Amino acid sequence: MNLRKHIQDVIRPENIDAIVSERFYKKGEYIYMPPAKPNEMFQLELGVIMIGSYSPVGEEVCYDILYQKEIFGNMRYLNGQFSEFAKAATDCKLITYELQFYKWMIVHEPIASEWFNKMAVSRWCRMENRLFKVCTLTPAQRLLELYNELKLEATDAQHKKVDLPSILSDTEIGQLCGLSRQTVSKLLKSYQRVHKIPLFKKKKLKQYLK
Repeated sequence: MNLRKHIQDVIRPENIDAIVSERFYKKGEYIYMPPAKPNEMFQLELGVIMIGSYSPVGEEVCYDILYQKEIFGNMRYLNGQFSEFAKAATDCKLITYELQFYKWMIVHEPIASEWFNKMAVSRWCRMENRLFKVCTLTPAQRLLELYNELKLEATDAQHKKVDLPSILSDTEIGQLCGLSRQTVSKLLKSYQRVHKIPLFKKKKLKQYLK
């Protein structure tokens, strides 16, 4: 479903600019940070977004990667019990929806409601699968599972192809797998030594290709 098009079909044209807009963010820019609670919902149109929070000592911790036109941003339901940041991992194009209208759509428009439920359940499922793997797999297996989960290309706001595994640092890989940066580095070096090809760092592949 194209939510933006659906909204354009159900409201008057003169009201659309007050409800729906486009925003562009450069790589490394924050869409929001604690304690901000945006008065809008965001949908990723192009690019990759990192979602995370902060450790007790103030270090950024990445716990999700968004890249499939997903929605994010509404924490007003949580009564201050939770906060997060959203940061552009590549140049990004976002669609924003005014929060009150968005909430009205989800309640009163069956098509929008079904779309929202599908998007929310899909993201919950991904996070629960990742947690299950952290609890049951060996560190090496976790790395391979994360690589397989992200082994695809996205498109950034400049319409350039982005290899998802390659944009992650060892620290971010570890955070998504429940491993330390040192363990990730050690396992990636071991994988490269055994298989003669790097895992995650696709930009280094050229030296192995004829």
